[in-house]
Amino acid sequence: MNRQHKVLLVDLNNFARYPTLSIGYMAAVLRAADVDVSVFSPLMVGVGGVTREVQPHRFSLLMAKLNHHAATSRSERVRQWRDQLAASRASDITSHHDTVVRGFKDALARYKPDAVMVSTYLMYRDVCERVCTLCKQIGIPVVIGGPYFSQPEIIEDWARIDGLSALAAGEVELELPAILQTILSGKDPASHPGIVVADSHGRARGGMSTPLKELDAVPFPDYSDFPWSAYPNRIAPIITGRGCAWGVCSFCSDVTSTAGRTYRSRSPTSVLAEIAKHHREHGISRFVFTDLKLNSSVDMWRAIAARMQDAAPQGQWIGAVHVGSEPDNGLSPADLQAAAKAGCVRLTTGLETGSQRLADLMKKGTRREAVSDFLNNATAAGISTRCTMIIGYPGETADDVHLSAEFLERHEQAIERITLNRLQVIMGTALHRRLRNHPERYAHFKIVHEDARQARVDHRYDAVETAPHRKAVMRLLAAAHRINRKELSQRAKEFEGVM
Repeated sequence: MNRQHKVLLVDLNNFARYPTLSIGYMAAVLRAADVDVSVFSPLMVGVGGVTREVQPHRFSLLMAKLNHHAATSRSERVRQWRDQLAASRASDITSHHDTVVRGFKDALARYKPDAVMVSTYLMYRDVCERVCTLCKQIGIPVVIGGPYFSQPEIIEDWARIDGLSALAAGEVELELPAILQTILSGKDPASHPGIVVADSHGRARGGMSTPLKELDAVPFPDYSDFPWSAYPNRIAPIITGRGCAWGVCSFCSDVTSTAGRTYRSRSPTSVLAEIAKHHREHGISRFVFTDLKLNSSVDMWRAIAARMQDAAPQGQWIGAVHVGSEPDNGLSPADLQAAAKAGCVRLTTGLETGSQRLADLMKKGTRREAVSDFLNNATAAGISTRCTMIIGYPGETADDVHLSAEFLERHEQAIERITLNRLQVIMGTALHRRLRNHPERYAHFKIVHEDARQARVDHRYDAVETAPHRKAVMRLLAAAHRINRKELSQRAKEFEGVM
């Protein structure tokens, strides 16, 4: 570049507990190209991140039961009331948007960047539009990117935001300096793979980039700009690979995201060197592995267990694993004991259902017996365990829900937390494509509305509106409530609120 350009990175992912990985990568790549970088995060203006976990209280179970009855009511009026209540809760999440925009405006005036680059989730559409408007008024180009700009409908919709210069659709971090130079020189940014722009008719030009293969070529993320004093604990996010080695769960939107489309791994040497760097430079001894499935590479998983304490003495860490049916998934009792010794204090796995039939419909690739063994063995090793579960998958019956409740009841002592959600159908997932392309196969499950701005697919499923199904859900909610009301183990408390 002819002179040192200035870029303001805007973090709208807004994690409450640790810095944002994508912003760290962008800062590192741009600085390596001699770009002057500044970071704006909502935490810098006193806006806390979204609370991912709410501690249950004495009325939580009653509220959960009432909410489920309202959500599955056959009465249009009751469902509308419930939707309005949900909207009011959503407004609580977005109530700080004005503060964020004011903070951004101040940062814009103070820093005077040549360009603005935003990393965002779809829920922050309003803020993104306002950021683009402010920048358009003073002639500053804006590039927006995020994990869910991977579906044609979403890309088309977001690319039309007034004042947006380019939408990043793919893993383009290594190309950011070149993209910046193209934009600032007035040339067409859509000439770069993974960059989309809207033409004068509002049609998107450009498309997705291919998945990045050489992950070790990406510089270690730079977290020096984040307001460390605003976090409850000093925790750094680490990712060892992108995508998921299983990658076929039908409901999963993560495997359709910009970085999730195929599985690729970094080298253990690179990962452990990064951990050592954060420990040395920021005094960090707590780490969250953000991999979709940390044991996608069993060699990587075992390398972490073997060398973590060398990289970060006294280090503690958490992650998510997939209890697959492979002969060796890295989750034997000996492996879990080694992980605990290496500082692993919590592991999360996708249980989703206690019904093997339904798990097979979901393409989970797991066996209930294997999940049971994992939970018991991890607990015996001193590792806190968490599970995610889903209600309302197509084909689910009351019997399936009872099996889920029974599974939780049998493993109440081995599970520390349950995240239980009604099914969300996300645009672009295998489930969404099946529902859209073969509605005749799902006679009692139908799409009501598709929202490309939020990638959300509203739906109705007749089975969940029956008395037997509701009765089974009440049992499941009670089992989950008993688990979530338990006191967390002392080691896991360090990561409370971290998903």
